[in-house]
Amino acid sequence: MAVLKLQAVLALALLPALALAARPTLLPGATLQRDASAQTLQQATRSGGSSLVKGNNRDKEHPNDANLRPIIGILSQPGDPAPAGQSYIAASYVKWLESAGARVVPIFYDMTPQQVQERFDVINGLLLPGGGATLAPGHRFYDTARQLVDLAVAANDNGDYFPVHGTCLGMETLSVVLSANYTILSPFDAEDAPAPLLYTADAKDSHLLRSLPPDVVDSLQNKPIAMENHGMGLSMTALVENPELGKFFKVLSLSLDKSGAAYISTLEGRKYPFTATQWHPEKNAYEWTPHLHIPHTTEAIRMSQEVANFFASEARRNLHKAKNILEEDDVLIYNWKPEFTGRHAYIGEEKDFEQAYLFERADPQRDGADDA
Repeated sequence: MAVLKLQAVLALALLPALALAARPTLLPGATLQRDASAQTLQQATRSGGSSLVKGNNRDKEHPNDANLRPIIGILSQPGDPAPAGQSYIAASYVKWLESAGARVVPIFYDMTPQQVQERFDVINGLLLPGGGATLAPGHRFYDTARQLVDLAVAANDNGDYFPVHGTCLGMETLSVVLSANYTILSPFDAEDAPAPLLYTADAKDSHLLRSLPPDVVDSLQNKPIAMENHGMGLSMTALVENPELGKFFKVLSLSLDKSGAAYISTLEGRKYPFTATQWHPEKNAYEWTPHLHIPHTTEAIRMSQEVANFFASEARRNLHKAKNILEEDDVLIYNWKPEFTGRHAYIGEEKDFEQAYLFERADPQRDGADDA
């Protein structure tokens, strides 16, 4: 297996994208034949992930204490485990953000554009969660996600620091929205496939990774604690063939699926405070289904917490707020109760969610298709 992984890593070096600086860092203990290609790869990675850990002293460029009551919006989506006509948010995302000192406001995928704008004006950051949805215009989830991303980009362009994070489907959504290419994703065999991250040369200058403790950065590189659970993903070839996406994001890491195929696993905005992970940091601490091999080690739980801390600290730099405290009360997630959707007898598609918030339809008259 180690040989197969090394061969896959070496093959990646031949991709045009990797020639542009996205070269994966070899894991400790890995060996390569001493040919010219191997030497080139080793030289390229000396300034990548390994030196990142040694030189990591946390990124302290900006104070993050302006807003001590951050609120982060999470976009809901239709489909299992929500009944027909409803939408859901997995409770693990809510708990994950709350663990870092943030509060949550749900944004319903079928809200009107005006309602979405009103929610955006209240929140200090946006989380696009994992799940399953159709990523194309005319589908309500995609159209609402696109509006939110456009609002976030415009806010940052106007000096309003507004962070966005996408997890799994959320990363795929950002990739489709920002590339305007609805076929940019390709299939990968990475369901129930926790994996280490293969850092690229851009990782050493990453705001995200420099903000994490060195031992967390090291664990993500050297241990399979990043929970991957997806059937679609973004390849380096697709990134190169869509230059607008490459201008927006830099690649921090790659991962290998079960067949040894490489996909992009971590992205970070070059200019904007956007991050995206194909892996699920919320699952380590808050999802317990026995049919998935979710890492629950001490290192995995610590990683989950620190990534949440990073995103909450980013949200503290934003000063959006409700018009008054009563308006804030009305939109907080506390107005809904999570359901126990992870019973072992449950046989639905999304049986890996222990708990989920279920929401009635926000606007039955809104045009667009549901993504059930």
